[in-house]
Amino acid sequence: MTRWVRLGLRLSLGSGRAGLLRTGLMSTGAALGVFVVLACLATVSVASAQLARAEARTPVHTERAASALHLLDIDDVIGSRPLRRTAVAGVTAGAPRPPGVAAWPRAGEAVVSPALAALLAEGDPRASERFPQQVVGMIDRTGLVAPDELRAYVGTDRQGPLLDNAGGFRGWPVTGFGDELQYAIGSSTAVPDAFTPSRLVAVVFALFVLVPFGVFLGVCARLSATTRDRRIAALRLLGVSARQATVVNAVETGVVAGCGAIVGLLAFLGLARMSEGWHVGRLHWFAADVTVPPSLICLVVGLVVLFAVLVGVLAIGTALAKPVAVRRDAPAPRPSALRAVPLLLSLAAALAATLDLDPDTGILLFTAAVLGTGLSLPFVLPWLGYGLAGLVRRIPRSPVWLELATGRMRHAPGVAPRLVASLTVTVYIVGLALLGTSLFINDRNLRLEPSSGERRMLSLSNGDDRLVEALRTLSDVDVFSVSHVPVRVNGDPSNILVADCADFAKMYVLAAGQSCVDGNVYRLDNGFAGRGVLAADQLVLTSAGVPLPKPAGTLSVRPREDTWSGGLLLVTRRAPAADSLQVDLTSTGVVVPNLDRADQALRIVSSTSPTAVLEGDLGIRQGYDTDLLVTLLVVGLAISFALSVGAFAAAAVDRTMERRRDNATLAVVGVSRRTTTLGEIAFGGLPLAIGLAAATLATLVIAGSLGAVMDAPISVLFTRMSPVLWMTAAALLVGLGLLAVPAWVAQRLTTEYLRRP
Repeated sequence: MTRWVRLGLRLSLGSGRAGLLRTGLMSTGAALGVFVVLACLATVSVASAQLARAEARTPVHTERAASALHLLDIDDVIGSRPLRRTAVAGVTAGAPRPPGVAAWPRAGEAVVSPALAALLAEGDPRASERFPQQVVGMIDRTGLVAPDELRAYVGTDRQGPLLDNAGGFRGWPVTGFGDELQYAIGSSTAVPDAFTPSRLVAVVFALFVLVPFGVFLGVCARLSATTRDRRIAALRLLGVSARQATVVNAVETGVVAGCGAIVGLLAFLGLARMSEGWHVGRLHWFAADVTVPPSLICLVVGLVVLFAVLVGVLAIGTALAKPVAVRRDAPAPRPSALRAVPLLLSLAAALAATLDLDPDTGILLFTAAVLGTGLSLPFVLPWLGYGLAGLVRRIPRSPVWLELATGRMRHAPGVAPRLVASLTVTVYIVGLALLGTSLFINDRNLRLEPSSGERRMLSLSNGDDRLVEALRTLSDVDVFSVSHVPVRVNGDPSNILVADCADFAKMYVLAAGQSCVDGNVYRLDNGFAGRGVLAADQLVLTSAGVPLPKPAGTLSVRPREDTWSGGLLLVTRRAPAADSLQVDLTSTGVVVPNLDRADQALRIVSSTSPTAVLEGDLGIRQGYDTDLLVTLLVVGLAISFALSVGAFAAAAVDRTMERRRDNATLAVVGVSRRTTTLGEIAFGGLPLAIGLAAATLATLVIAGSLGAVMDAPISVLFTRMSPVLWMTAAALLVGLGLLAVPAWVAQRLTTEYLRRP
């Protein structure tokens, strides 16, 4: 057995220029694959490390505790970068601190992250106007999710709950740190530290890479397939057993793939240490987080080598069983029509999912259809290519180069499909990615923020009169306050509004000819479904049982902003009845015309009152919203496309080099270089065209089925997937170019190639 291992090592290191080319291509494929797979797995490690630090700094709130420490997290934004400001009150000597904070700031002081400190040092007004406090400390990396994170702890002189109307956990004392995060998928999250979706994205991202990588490595493992099959067949004819020949082939493939895998591992380890400061979209990370457990590294390297060996071993079955036929280059058997059955069953499952079935059954069918279609596309290509070659050969007076290409396709129907399988699978994957992206964009929970030209209604809480007056100084900004008062109408609970007429007019549009006069009480007709107008004989009682005066009239109104609700009555603040009312909640609204005005309002709020909260649509990009998902999809698809083009290019070059002996025979009998080149292009171009067409049609069937399942307009889905057609055309042009260049360059043939094996 040892001699056969030595023979395999000898073949992997010395097989002439063609062997060296194959060794280089296969090693490069294994190196690239290991690097990409480890990088994908590292995203899970990065997400886990960031999650651990985010949870470690999350405060633990206890409703009734002796702790005097209170914290209030306030979300803000500087440009497109999220900013979190944490107001700190009730600091004592033994108060717990989060990781990364050496000491709590006092009133008028702040502890900031390095990225925020850099903005302050640069004199960026968006930062300096928000934080007039003295910076007394820096948050180290143990308290940060990523190096670019904008975060600040601001000291206040408040005591007790930091919210005037503390109805949630934020008003409770803080007894420690290390609580669980609240997760959400989308641009609206309970907290911006939503890392659970990142693991899901990492898995999807890995799938987008692993499938093309599997095709890539499979193609590289079968480079120089004809030459290697002839060599294995020669060993068999010399008396070498099938087991011994298999060992030779396995060692040869394993050594080449193993060397490439080690190179990819070294490249990953080197670049991981240099990656701090890099980013994907808005995702940043610490270099120390980019790790993969050694056991997982060994598993990846071992699986890559094992996969290459298995592909090489399984592919030489014909050479082992029929060595004479392989040495004489006998025609391959006609592909069976049964190859089309898996694809047809997969598409049938997609159509069946559109029927009125149980939801779980429909999802299961659709998932099986998506996976089955992707896996069965390469399997059906030999049968489709064989049939297409038969149809083309029936064209009367077809050119010689076309006859030559179709003859080769029918002689070896499995060769050309291996060449084009990578691009075919990539077109299908990209089509599904476009479909998923269109669904994400249509999902209201993942919709991008409105454009900066739309009016935005923000809500101010925990603000005082001084802050409200400061906000009123902004031009084109409407500020209004309204109080909600609980009442009872005929024994049923309800509520009324207390506001000045000027503020009320900013909140609601009055009907034509109507007006509000301070000092009066009005009945409201706001048109809300399920809420009628107060009848004249209905009595309204306050919480103390005091009846309210009869309304002076009825105001027919509609809200200017969708987020405001109404009440049965409007009691103006100058009305005598307003003094005896027990206010339940006072809301201050701030309507801004664009994000620039919102930023100015946020600067005023942050600098004037660190505990005030201005909430609403601030254009904060947080969580895994459409913008980030599209970024990750683009990156994944770029890698997928690079792998598929690399596989196609490697196979095209290898196929051209391998065909030189046969093409030399044609050159000797007088076939022109142009005819031979066109024959080589057609040999790969025809299967490529039919493969891309099959992938496009399969993608459209999947899209139509999903549209029917979700009751989405199929025409809209098809419109959004129209780039698939352009991408198919581009892939066809790229493929033809990759076929044409090496085919033309390699046709400078002499009779010397007739003597080469």
